Amino acid sequence: MTNKTPFEAVPQIVARLEEKLDALTETVTKLFQRLYTPPPEDPEEMVTINVAADILHLSVSRVRALVQEGRVPCYKPGRNLLFLPSELRRWLSDSKRRGQSSIEEQMAMMTKGMRNSAKGRRFS
Repeated sequence: MTNKTPFEAVPQIVARLEEKLDALTETVTKLFQRLYTPPPEDPEEMVTINVAADILHLSVSRVRALVQEGRVPCYKPGRNLLFLPSELRRWLSDSKRRGQSSIEEQMAMMTKGMRNSAKGRRFS
């Protein structure tokens, strides 16, 4: 019960096998992508000005003043101010103050643009 394929039909059979193999490879690739892609994150809930004030450790009136100055990231769909907690935390970390520079660092900043002849002078 063996089917004997004529030699002339072999190129057509190989072409069909290649098409099926390509389709199978594409299907397996899609399955792997679906398995290994992380699920979409839930959208972050927006919070009111009272919660934003708690996150920032400020009073509500101070948060309103900062919003009016355009310094705090916020959204205003209608009458209420809304905030994303992640943006508030990022704003806090970006606005962190550094300590005062040492005298040497201040002098280096002041003499940065000076010519060489003026850098070596002592001021008394």
